[in-house]
Amino acid sequence: PHAYAGGLGPWLQGFIGQSARFIHRVAALGLMAAPLIWLLGDTKSLWPDLKELLAFGKADMQYMMVAPIHYTTGKGELPQQGKYNGGHKMNFYIVIFTFLGFIVSGLWMWFGRGPVAAKDTFNLMKLIHSVSFWIALYMGLAHMYLTAIHPFTSRSLEAMLKGRLELNYAKAEHGIWVDREIKNGTADITEEGKAS
Repeated sequence: PHAYAGGLGPWLQGFIGQSARFIHRVAALGLMAAPLIWLLGDTKSLWPDLKELLAFGKADMQYMMVAPIHYTTGKGELPQQGKYNGGHKMNFYIVIFTFLGFIVSGLWMWFGRGPVAAKDTFNLMKLIHSVSFWIALYMGLAHMYLTAIHPFTSRSLEAMLKGRLELNYAKAEHGIWVDREIKNGTADITEEGKAS
């Protein structure tokens, strides 16, 4: 007798299952290639950006304490931040950890399947893969909400699409960075109050 396939098992048989696994593995290869695209992209700002992202200080911790209240009620003053605020840095760390979780567990499940003795390890890798997925999904949805819907932070969408940002918003979110760029003469401020 055949054991009952629970969950998505019945849907992942035959052609559909093979196609789903193929798409999943192609997407996995794309995920693994993503850091290389970043590393080969803007090499001029890569190391300064990494240096700032990895420096989590007192102002970043204060930002993380105040930001949830500030963005939901409008109360509480955000501490001055650099190019990346405490939320950006926390998101960066979560992306790194979930990325490593996906890669290590995914490669093990893909190439490391062995004898029955490895079943416990395989189950552990499935758990790591699943936890990484749910954390990444939550962070992705929160990121989309903050970028496209939230009444205050959605203004950052223009920066992503056009490379420009309202000066008042930029100062509120990244005051230290804006002041530094103006002082260095590297900020491009237009008459409409947009900066890049």
